[in-house]
Amino acid sequence: MVVFTLLFQCSIDRSTPGLSNNEIKMLQDFGALNTESRVQIADSLEPGQPLWLCLTFVSKKTQEPLSDQKVSFYHTSSEGDYQPADPNDETTARLNGIAITDQQGRIFVQTILPGDYGSSEDNRHIHTTVENAKPEAYDIHFKQYTGTMGSNFISGSDQHFLADLRAMPTGTLVTFLTIEVKNAV
Repeated sequence: MVVFTLLFQCSIDRSTPGLSNNEIKMLQDFGALNTESRVQIADSLEPGQPLWLCLTFVSKKTQEPLSDQKVSFYHTSSEGDYQPADPNDETTARLNGIAITDQQGRIFVQTILPGDYGSSEDNRHIHTTVENAKPEAYDIHFKQYTGTMGSNFISGSDQHFLADLRAMPTGTLVTFLTIEVKNAV
């Protein structure tokens, strides 16, 4: 009984609730952003579960939105492979894109849920680079795919963010996340 209880307590809750009416409205607003503030990293032919990220970038110091900020994204395929154009540089991953924040600091990303890579499980994340910030790197992890050790690491870092996934009836995953950027220009 103790072993079962311990395993149950250590398991990751992969449940993804549906979107609230307020979240549906927010998703519509993000989907209507201008072209430069939207990026489609993976199209409908890419294997994997569709994932939409509604991201807001703010200054960590002032909490003001970062407008006209160039942000790059890259991540693994659903199989956990970066498939970089340059084998020595994972930032050249096949699944990558760039967008510019709008006046409210928002970007809408359409992609797939990244896969686990290497021998690790539950390490799915998206690399985010905020141009000219110090530091530039901010990673997006997913609550439903992050174990206890990963959650502890993320909670102790101001460059890693834990996104809580929601599910649309179509199976598309959606998250709303604010990323606090240090020393943004």
